[in-house]
Amino acid sequence: MRKEQIILKSILDECEKHLDRMNFAYENISHLFTVDTKKISQLKKEEITFIDQFIYRFSKLQDALGQKLFKTVLINLDEEVTNKSSIDIFNRLEQLEIIKDYDKWKLLRDLRNELAHEYEEDESEMAEKLNLLFEKKTDLEKYFLDIKIYTDKILKK
Repeated sequence: MRKEQIILKSILDECEKHLDRMNFAYENISHLFTVDTKKISQLKKEEITFIDQFIYRFSKLQDALGQKLFKTVLINLDEEVTNKSSIDIFNRLEQLEIIKDYDKWKLLRDLRNELAHEYEEDESEMAEKLNLLFEKKTDLEKYFLDIKIYTDKILKK
């Protein structure tokens, strides 16, 4: 196995860990959704812990995909990624039909950034963001699974 493939496998494993833990948290809080300000104010400590874990793992998975995995996939395809912006890397993956829909990806990234800076400030805003995050979980998961399917071919070489 080439060095690039070993790095790719390591990043895939990291993403898988974030996905598994995000899904575990999701299973433990799915009964709460859709949330509103009343539900937010009545959350038990255990529920808050699972919500925090869900947000954290969503953010970590989104970050690992965008900052590591996308670029590493292209490196494994012998593509030049030095000095390429995130949007250029995403566009190239789209051209190769590995992933698609930059607007959806940008929404996920923006949501992650908003939660990192505004989480827990305002209960109504928090409810809105959590509901959106909960709704977009499957979109984030799909980006990972699409790449995983594609990279399985690379790792078999």
